[in-house]
Amino acid sequence: RSEPCQASNVPGYESFWSCCVHESFKGLNGVVTYAPSGTVLAADPAPLGSTELDNQGRCLMTDHGAFVVFNVYAPNAGGHPLSFKMKFLRALQQAMRRQREKNKAVILLGDLNISHKAGDIHWKHRFVHVPDILREVRAATAEQQTLPRWKHQLAQHWSEIKNVMETQEIIETKTMNSLTNEKYDKFRLMVTKGERRIHLGKNESDPAFCRYPYNFSADTYLDEETNERIPCQEEDSVRVEVLAELMNKVAGVPWDEELQREIAFSHATEPRLSPARAWLTQLLSNDGMVDTFRHFYPSAESRFTVWNQFTNRRYVNEGSRIDYVIVDEVLMRRVQKGSSLWCGGKGDETKENVEQDSLTEAAALRAATANGQYRPASFGGEGIQAASQFTLDSQFVEPHTGMIYTPPSFSDHIGVSLLLDNGSSDGVLLQRNLTLGTDVATRKAQPHKAQTSIASFFSGNAVASSQGSNTAKRQALSTASSRFAKSTADKKKKSSIAYHFQKQKN
Repeated sequence: RSEPCQASNVPGYESFWSCCVHESFKGLNGVVTYAPSGTVLAADPAPLGSTELDNQGRCLMTDHGAFVVFNVYAPNAGGHPLSFKMKFLRALQQAMRRQREKNKAVILLGDLNISHKAGDIHWKHRFVHVPDILREVRAATAEQQTLPRWKHQLAQHWSEIKNVMETQEIIETKTMNSLTNEKYDKFRLMVTKGERRIHLGKNESDPAFCRYPYNFSADTYLDEETNERIPCQEEDSVRVEVLAELMNKVAGVPWDEELQREIAFSHATEPRLSPARAWLTQLLSNDGMVDTFRHFYPSAESRFTVWNQFTNRRYVNEGSRIDYVIVDEVLMRRVQKGSSLWCGGKGDETKENVEQDSLTEAAALRAATANGQYRPASFGGEGIQAASQFTLDSQFVEPHTGMIYTPPSFSDHIGVSLLLDNGSSDGVLLQRNLTLGTDVATRKAQPHKAQTSIASFFSGNAVASSQGSNTAKRQALSTASSRFAKSTADKKKKSSIAYHFQKQKN
């Protein structure tokens, strides 16, 4: 009622919120679900059953009768220890299982911060497992077999590369914006080979960011629930682009982009010891859930849902797929493919051409950039460039299961979508005459409804009846004014939070 954007009160819809109330993360996280009025029985902004996990506003459950929806923003690898992320994911899995025990089908959607398979990662960031290549070269040499030249080059120089990487140090650097002449303090990774000093990677704002891509050591994390150390990184598992940089700068053997692509598509994979990826694999196999995007598009290339906006990566489509709609197998008979994957614009392509073309890298790039109409942000500081209304409207396509290419000005993420058949021989899936409960959890998920309207301050006993004294009237009005001032301040704060949610989840 008091929000400038009216984010919590959309005509015809109910909104449900899970707000971050953790002292260290206020103003961050938070998820919201909008549902047509009459389609929700109950909601729970704290469905994980853990104050530590629920207080961050990362999970919201809505009950729609025959099924429940878990709207999730999972912890990422940078902001929290891996142990916290795994605790969250396991608690989420248990919460979904509890709903199945109540004969509820489950829909899981949102930002899981997991790129599941190699196809969900840009080819430059896929991993080459160097020990596998070294074993292959040794076996081929013994049996006098022929291998691609790059494998022999890697085997010849890897020991040298490892030795040089032992000389790592972080140096302070300065960068300057050539348009504004502003200078920035940065950090860079440097190694030494003989008398030569070699800079690796990019200038970064944090020393840890410099080292991260060049850490090839095996690693574990401490599982706080079992007190066990769990492997989370293989030794000498290296990203394609990093490996090519080391071959060029350290070994003096340049690998061009064509060769790097060949390596990425034939010998590189996702990280094989990622506990979060293993969790998602288990969810799909043991818990009987389906990744709806991959169900319809198993071979689609470079279809990503997030990019680094700071470095304009969307405009070259160098991103990853970390946003999902995952459903129980029992719901798949209701899930429809709908229109084809969007390929970048409302041109004169025939339906047949779109179907054939939509799985390619080129189509994914056109979709990410609206066929080149979304332009990179200038490094002069003007922010994301404005797009025409026609370009902005291109995000509105026919209903489908897949991706909705919302503009870069909305978020570094795009939307993901699910198309369901609501009426079939099995009956109606989504009822539209449900009565929303008034239990504590549901009321907590709708904090905006707890706000008192301005009119209520001046009705009933707030203003004394005409029989009361003038003094009583003045006292009542004074009290009402104080309450109104406090309410206004509270509402401004909630309005700011609502706007943050809207920005985050678009």
